[in-house]
Amino acid sequence: MKKGIIVFILFIFCSVGFGEQAEVIFLQLNDVYEIAPLDNGKAGGMARVASIRNDLISQYGSIYTILSGDFISPSALGTSQYEGQTINGRQMVDVLNSVGLDFVTFGNHEFDYKYDVLQQRIDESKFTWISSNVYHAEFGTNEQFRKNNNILPQYVILKVPGYNKGSMIRIGLLGLCIDANNQPYVFYEDYIKSAQRIYGDIKDSIDCLVGITHLSIDMDKKLAADLPVFSLIMGGHEHENMNHKVGNTIITKADANAKTVYVHKLIFNEQNKLVEIRSDLKKVDTTVTEDPAVKQVVDTWQTRAYDGFRAKGFDPDVVISNFDSPVDGREEVVRNDLCPLGVLIAMSMLDAAKECNAAIFNSGMIRIDDVLSGVITQYDIIRTLPFGGKILRVEMKGSLLKLVLETGRNNKGNGGFLQFYGIEYTASGWKVKNAQIKDDEIYYIAMNDFLLSGKEQDLTYLNKDNPGIVKITSPDPGNKNDLANDIRFAVIEYLKKWKH
Repeated sequence: MKKGIIVFILFIFCSVGFGEQAEVIFLQLNDVYEIAPLDNGKAGGMARVASIRNDLISQYGSIYTILSGDFISPSALGTSQYEGQTINGRQMVDVLNSVGLDFVTFGNHEFDYKYDVLQQRIDESKFTWISSNVYHAEFGTNEQFRKNNNILPQYVILKVPGYNKGSMIRIGLLGLCIDANNQPYVFYEDYIKSAQRIYGDIKDSIDCLVGITHLSIDMDKKLAADLPVFSLIMGGHEHENMNHKVGNTIITKADANAKTVYVHKLIFNEQNKLVEIRSDLKKVDTTVTEDPAVKQVVDTWQTRAYDGFRAKGFDPDVVISNFDSPVDGREEVVRNDLCPLGVLIAMSMLDAAKECNAAIFNSGMIRIDDVLSGVITQYDIIRTLPFGGKILRVEMKGSLLKLVLETGRNNKGNGGFLQFYGIEYTASGWKVKNAQIKDDEIYYIAMNDFLLSGKEQDLTYLNKDNPGIVKITSPDPGNKNDLANDIRFAVIEYLKKWKH
């Protein structure tokens, strides 16, 4: 199995005023699902990232642009259709190609799609994927994923000119992903064992080891503690900027959707020894101009996707409400606690379903992984609930309802954690309308169709054949005025009542 590739890239070097030194520059971003600016144009935008990259190249001659996983999904634009097909992250790859991205590693959301869709996106990319611990599981074997039939590298060694003529600084790059999306076509090797194995193979061929990771911060810290040879770990997954130091290892993460980026300057002495890392967090806001060429690609894809949404009855640019206070939709919030965004969606479901006692949905349906504030448009709701879904009226026995609620409570930390409205958990047990749920009583529950598919974690028993379900009423697909046909329309109409 081919384990790596050697990348030779010319790099400018300079003296920084106190001895003979060379510099290597990394531009880091992570968890990017949106190609255009967010927050009413105030934050993010890949055309702005391209400008930052261009400025760094003008200053230093050459840089390496890194994305630490999660970009082709969950992308709201990717759920729209173009040329008769769901876009499925195609716009993300095209824009990242235009930015000039160099290296990525897999994030857990890259595996949201079926294998053939993921393979299409990999094949379309012009950048290099580094996969140190994730394998393609097929026909009982685990092999490296491929790009246009070429094996993806488990590591890359950058060779950069040092200060002394003819010398080379050798930087090893690993790519590690969290085991958080168990698709049948994916096999995860333990991330620490993978890193130790690869370091053992390349340690005599490198001067510095850098990680590109999509792990939780606790996993990153454990990696740094167990393998202290890492100089820098450029991570993702949490969606919030952070900068930690474990021993001599620096761990950084930028804010999701390119609201910030990290610029790392690795400084090497004349013996090609790393002497210092300077890491600066840079805001990507209105003070950064948009690169015209990348903006054109962004605008083209946004127009295509918005046209697809309009064909389904949405008007993405229309303002529907204004949130005076931030509403947190990050995974770490919605998958661990009953939260304001979850209650808002459940209230919208209950309002649309009619004649129900309560509403329940799986928190994994919320995919925005961001904070909503200020002006709220229809597109904000689309990116909050990109996969939509019908609202069903489910008549179920109290015994089953209690089991479902208890399972959801135990699913804390994953997408099977339940958000609800009209239900209360107390020391004496679960209540609906301030009364204890009775096993033999029938309750009318508004529920999203995915939750009733039996595909959610530990809720496989929750399907139309469960004996605890008396009746399921689906909305009439021919009735365009029935908001229950798409949960996003239900939320949009409910929020219009709050507009001010």
